[in-house]
Amino acid sequence: MTRLAPLLLALFMLPALIAPMAAGMGVVSIDYGTAFMKAALVKPGMPFDVVLSSDSKRKVPSVVAWKQHERLFGSDAENAAGRFPKDTYAAMKLLLGRELSNEQVKQRQAQLYHTDLVAADNRPEAIGALRTLKTADNQDIVYSIEELVGMQLAHMKQLAEATAGEDVKVTYPGNIGTFGGLDVVLTVPGYFTAAERQAIFDAAQLAGMKPRLVSDGAAAATSYALSRTFPKPEKHMFYDAGAGSTRATIVEFSTQQVKADSVLLIGSTQKEATIVDVLSIGWDRQAGGLALDLIVRDILADKFEKTAAGQSLSTPLRQNDRAMAKLLKEGNRVKQILSANAVASSSVEGLAEDMDWRGKVDREEFEDAVRRSGLGKGFTQPISDALQRADLSIHDLDSVILVGGSTRVPLVQAALREAGVPESKFAQNVNADEAAAMGAAFYGASYNPQFRMKDIRGYDANPYPVLLRDPLNGGKEEVLFGIQSFKNDLVLKSYTGTNVHEDFVMQVGYANDAECLVDGFSQDVALFNISGISSALAHLTANGDISGVKTELNVTFVSKPLGTYAVQNAVLNVKPKVKTGLSAALKSFFGAGGGSDDSEVETTEGNNSTATAAKKLTEAKDKLIKLTVETIPQGGYKPMESRQLKTSKDLLYLLDKDNERRAQRDEARNLLEGYIYRVRDLLEDKSVLSASKKDEREKIKQRVDDISIYLASEGDKAEISVLKLKRADLERHVRPIETRISEASLRDQASESFLRVLGDADAFVQGAQANLTQALNEGISSKYGKAELDTLANTLAKDKKWFETSAALQKKKRIDEDPVFLVEELQKRQRKFSDTIRKLKKRKIAKTRPPKKASPTQEGEAEGSKGPSGTKEPEVPPPPEEAGSAPPTEQTQAKHSPPLHEEL
Repeated sequence: MTRLAPLLLALFMLPALIAPMAAGMGVVSIDYGTAFMKAALVKPGMPFDVVLSSDSKRKVPSVVAWKQHERLFGSDAENAAGRFPKDTYAAMKLLLGRELSNEQVKQRQAQLYHTDLVAADNRPEAIGALRTLKTADNQDIVYSIEELVGMQLAHMKQLAEATAGEDVKVTYPGNIGTFGGLDVVLTVPGYFTAAERQAIFDAAQLAGMKPRLVSDGAAAATSYALSRTFPKPEKHMFYDAGAGSTRATIVEFSTQQVKADSVLLIGSTQKEATIVDVLSIGWDRQAGGLALDLIVRDILADKFEKTAAGQSLSTPLRQNDRAMAKLLKEGNRVKQILSANAVASSSVEGLAEDMDWRGKVDREEFEDAVRRSGLGKGFTQPISDALQRADLSIHDLDSVILVGGSTRVPLVQAALREAGVPESKFAQNVNADEAAAMGAAFYGASYNPQFRMKDIRGYDANPYPVLLRDPLNGGKEEVLFGIQSFKNDLVLKSYTGTNVHEDFVMQVGYANDAECLVDGFSQDVALFNISGISSALAHLTANGDISGVKTELNVTFVSKPLGTYAVQNAVLNVKPKVKTGLSAALKSFFGAGGGSDDSEVETTEGNNSTATAAKKLTEAKDKLIKLTVETIPQGGYKPMESRQLKTSKDLLYLLDKDNERRAQRDEARNLLEGYIYRVRDLLEDKSVLSASKKDEREKIKQRVDDISIYLASEGDKAEISVLKLKRADLERHVRPIETRISEASLRDQASESFLRVLGDADAFVQGAQANLTQALNEGISSKYGKAELDTLANTLAKDKKWFETSAALQKKKRIDEDPVFLVEELQKRQRKFSDTIRKLKKRKIAKTRPPKKASPTQEGEAEGSKGPSGTKEPEVPPPPEEAGSAPPTEQTQAKHSPPLHEEL
């Protein structure tokens, strides 16, 4: 029976596992970068690929902008920077989790579009971005960084949902597979602190999803492992030079036996899996593609300022936000050209005060400026740091795989050689732009055993040692999550030797040696106020019985989302100590019974009750008390509270609805404008001139002019219903003319076809009537009945008369008059005749069965049943039991039964 138990369990659970398969499932990943964001989709029945943008691009700029009241995303938002720089919000990823007073914030504000950064509403420590437009009552409009990032993530979510035909789930992804929606995986840089990870997780919640977090290095490594096997362990470095930073991630790949995660794998609890284990991470937060763009922008600004046009400006170039935004975009283009060419030409029309800029930048000039800025070291240091933290040398690596758009810049490749990476170890065997997005989707799908795919187990890394400052252990610090892979995101702390009788506070933070790594973020992560102990034991303490119990405390710490830290559960286990003499308080606490005073019970009964209570106390189960945990974030930045999350969600919902209404209005306006252009062309067409009267054309022209004036003045704020009504009104005047033209072109052909069908129907009716007459004369069956043929003949005569009358009237009509009948009416009558005749032709003659002849036996029986006069004898009535009467008696049974031949 023991051996059959797993099989029976699997068979029992099989319907429950198969039934949800009909529901949708899938994983969408979002690689949210400083400059671009990409999404990939894994869904059964669909190709594994990236999600395309609304303009069919494989990546979307990480920008959100406003053009007056219109919100823009992607390329439209990026292009708006030249006109509305202070309402264009780019590189918001760099500000996640930061405090407003942080120096990095002020630096980014000066470097980009001079966006006005202020305190977020109701969160003075958080950053908000100020709009140039004010509300109707002249109030400032401020969006927090989480809200701006949430808008971009919501945009990617909408693209993914449209591609998958399914909605994203709002719950956190599980570890055993879930159905009925898309799970979400979001990439983050491996160096992100708890504050940054919480900030981007809050932004994702505003977008309506709770994603699993994975480092971009681990995601790229998962993409690398998709099409490869590793019979022996290999170590590779993924060098990712992105727009906002540069990272070096060392990953070990191997093939190991792992525990099966499906109850259907009976008889085998182990299977092979590819292990992707992140060993270490090195990074530089300053070196990246955006920093290079800013250097090229400054080169172009310097060159323009030295020209006569630049010196004649009334406002200095660097104080012109629009001009600097245009130069930043041009700087990115020039940088890309210099990646493949020694010289790049630059041209910006209307750069400032209607002055154009034209010039050239050579690669040597660009690289010299990078060296002077001290940025070059930022591209090499991550390699050294990653090797040092993994205790490896460059020769221990099998290859250095290049990821990220900035790895195409020759200066960055030269930095790799300076770091001691030989050319033989350079590898470009993953898609530099899409590896993180594709790998993250597969990483998320690996948690769902229902996906039939290669088994890959990815273990992300923790770059900072996380310590627990434990008051129950004398305030000593101990490592809670070390610098190693997150093979388990749960840590259970048990206190069995210490009696805990009061509430207490635990503190979690980064180690002191991480101060230089967290880049200005607080080393203190959170305080956990664990309560419920004092109140639970208050009665025992007050009665002096606290010494009669011993306690055990279990605290479960969790890192979910990955890199954030919380107490998932805290439970106090209270056990009784075996002692003589039982107090009422102990009895009441453990539910052992007993009164408040033993002396009130008689002696004999008292001894018995004491013995019974002692037995209950000895056999009683431990009392488990679930404790309350209050998380108190530390540092200047505070995560969004539930009330703030709801307020921001409502704000984003209203903005989405406004965008939806705006899109519908734009569609209605575009359809109306397109129809106006078409009508104007129609009014000049010869066929329209001949098929319409002059006053009709004048009315149409007047309406076209009125609508054009209305669109020019009110089109941007017109109501959708008004736009639709105006188009319907114009169509009402144009449609009769178009009908005359189309009817005139189709009428002759339709009439010929109709007459041909009438002729065929008339011939069919005559033939069918002749066949019916012949069948009646011969006494055989016919396929048709007289009534239905008469009905068909009458209908045929009526339609023929109708057509002759209508055709005669139509000949008297001019082409600019409405037709007497429509081609559609002819076709409808024609189809009716054709269908009726086709059904009648397919009908088969019903077979007539000849009368049955009686068999000789039946004839004999019939003769025998006749009486002497030749008539049939009357039937003998049935016995009483057959007639429903009482059961037969012996006399009646003898009367109706055949005689018994006893002699036989």
